[in-house]
Amino acid sequence: MFYNNLLAETESLDRTQTILIIVLVVLAIILVLYTIITLRKVGIAAKKVDYYFEDLTYKSEMLNATVDTVARVSNYIDIFDAFAKRNVKTWVKVATKNKDFMYKMIEKLRDFANSDD
Repeated sequence: MFYNNLLAETESLDRTQTILIIVLVVLAIILVLYTIITLRKVGIAAKKVDYYFEDLTYKSEMLNATVDTVARVSNYIDIFDAFAKRNVKTWVKVATKNKDFMYKMIEKLRDFANSDD
């Protein structure tokens, strides 16, 4: 009788262990699938962030060209305004503010004057 009780308890313990192992294997499979899905979503989000920064870089390069154009037009307007008003102070102020621009413009005028056309 003692042997039968011991055998019954051992069978019960084996069943419990088997059930626990099956439950742990199922949980491990679910965890692995969840991890794979999460990593894919993280990869997609990383690509979107990369595309976003690439788009920002492209737009900022376009914006730099636009800002440069606006700055040049503003310089032309300042120069024209100084000539139109015949105001020496304004002309000196514009010239000192835009030395590089003035040097380029004088160089272009010199090249134009020296051309054979």
